[in-house]
Amino acid sequence: MPAEHVLSETPFASLTRYPPGARTLFCLPYAGGDVTAFWAWRQAFDGVLDVRVAMLPGREGRIAEPGALSPELIARSIAAHQRTSYSIYGHSMGGRVAFEVVRELRRLGVRAPECLYVGAAHPPERQETLGRWTGLGDEDLLDEVIARLGAPAELRTQPEIKALLLPALRTDMEWLRRYRFTRQEPLDVPIVAFAGAHDQEVTHPTMLGWARHTSSTFRLHTLDAAHLFLATHGDQVARTIAADPRPSVTADEVHVWLANLDELPEMCAAVDELSPREAARAARFRQEDHRRGFVGGSVLLRRLLAEYGAEPGVAPARSGGVPYAGTQLAYSLSRSGGLVLVALTAGREVGADLERFRPPADEQAFFERVLDERERDEYAALPEELRLHSALRTWTAKEALLKAIGDGPRVDPALFGFAGQRPGATWVPEAAPEAAHTAEWQAERLAEWRVTHLPLGRALAAIAVRAPRFLLRFETVRQGRLVRPGVEAAG
Repeated sequence: MPAEHVLSETPFASLTRYPPGARTLFCLPYAGGDVTAFWAWRQAFDGVLDVRVAMLPGREGRIAEPGALSPELIARSIAAHQRTSYSIYGHSMGGRVAFEVVRELRRLGVRAPECLYVGAAHPPERQETLGRWTGLGDEDLLDEVIARLGAPAELRTQPEIKALLLPALRTDMEWLRRYRFTRQEPLDVPIVAFAGAHDQEVTHPTMLGWARHTSSTFRLHTLDAAHLFLATHGDQVARTIAADPRPSVTADEVHVWLANLDELPEMCAAVDELSPREAARAARFRQEDHRRGFVGGSVLLRRLLAEYGAEPGVAPARSGGVPYAGTQLAYSLSRSGGLVLVALTAGREVGADLERFRPPADEQAFFERVLDERERDEYAALPEELRLHSALRTWTAKEALLKAIGDGPRVDPALFGFAGQRPGATWVPEAAPEAAHTAEWQAERLAEWRVTHLPLGRALAAIAVRAPRFLLRFETVRQGRLVRPGVEAAG
C-alpha cells in the first residue's frame, strides 16, 4: 500500500515544536475523543517531543468520512511517519487500539516502539464497558458517560458538541463491541500504565493485568484523579513520560516491586552483596533453590533500597516481616515459589504478602487454621472450585495486616477477619466474634487499616496500610533493571 494512501487514511495532527531528531509520541484518544484530548501536552512537551495525535474517522477534518477504527491502517501510517525513535500512548479505548497497533507493527516487521503507554484502559482480554452501551439512546448514553467516565456534565446542554461527539462515540463503541482478543506472544516492548485512583471503571488493580502482555518491563503509576485524567493531570503524566529519574516515594504512595527470581540468575548468585550474617544464614540452607531464593530476595531488597537512596548495608526485614524504618523508607517483603514482592512507603507501616496459587497439603486444616467462624461459613457456601482462591485471598489479607502491625506469626490469624467483603474492593479488618473482647485485638486497633489486593496472574498479593487509600506504583524487575549499586546497567 503506497504511503500517500495510508497517510490519507490515518492522518496525524502534530501538537508541538520539536528539535531535530526528537522522539515521536503517537497518541490515540479515548472513545469519541479527538486531538483536543491531548491539548494539555502542547505546552508540556513543546521543545521536547514530537507529539502526534491520530485523527480518527468521524472527527476533526474527517467528520464526513465513514468507516470504523482500523488499528492496521494506524500501524501502517505510523510505519510511514516514524524516522526516529518513537513511543505510543493510548487512553481508555485508545489503549486497546494502541495495543493492537503495536501487534500489527510487529507483524509488519517494523521497528518496535520504545514504550507502549496506556492510560485508564482495561487489559485487552477484559470487555470494555462502552462496548456494552451500544443499545442506549443518546441521552442515556450521555448520562452513563458523564456518571461513569467523568465526562463534563455540560455535554447535556451543548447541542453543537453533542452533534459532533455522539457519531464518533458510536463509531468507537461499535469497534469495542466487535473487538475480540486473540492470544499471541507477549510484546517485547516495555509497558507503562497510568491509572486514576478515583476511576470508577478501571481501578488500579485492574491495570496490573497489562503486565502479562509484555516480556519486557511493566510499570504502573496511579494518579489522584478520575478516568479522564489527561484533562486534569496531563502535566503529571507528561513529566513521567519525559523523564525517568530515581524513584522517590511520596507520603500518599506505596511502591510495589515484583521479581521472578528464576529470571534473575545474576541476582541470586550475588552472595558477595550480603552482610556476614546473611551470608551465614544462606550457607545453612540445605536445598539449593531455597538458598538461591534467600540470596536473590536479600540482594533485591538491598538494590531497591539503594535505588531509593537509602544507606547501603541496611539489613533486610526482621522475622515476621516487621517493616524497617531505619531510613525514611519502610518496607515489607514476601516470597512465594520463586516470586518476591517488596512494598515500600515513606516511613509509615506497610505490610505485603504474596501467595502463588498452589493447594496446601491439607486444605481443610488450612481453612480451619486461618479463617474465623464467619469466614468459614462463607467458605462453606461457595462452589468448590472457588473455595481455594477465596481462602488464599483472605489469607494474603491477614498476612499483610499482621506484617504491617508488626505481630507477624505471633498472633492467631483467626482472631480477626474480613467476612462479608467483596473481591475488588478495599478490605477493612474486623475482630472475630470469639476475639471481640480480647484487649490485643480490639476493634479500634483494626478499623484504621485498609487492605488492597493485587491480582498478579499466577499469584495473588495484598498490601496493608493505615490509610483510607493510597496511590500505587507497581513495577516488575527484569534482568539488568536493578544492578549492583555503583554499576551501570549494560545497554
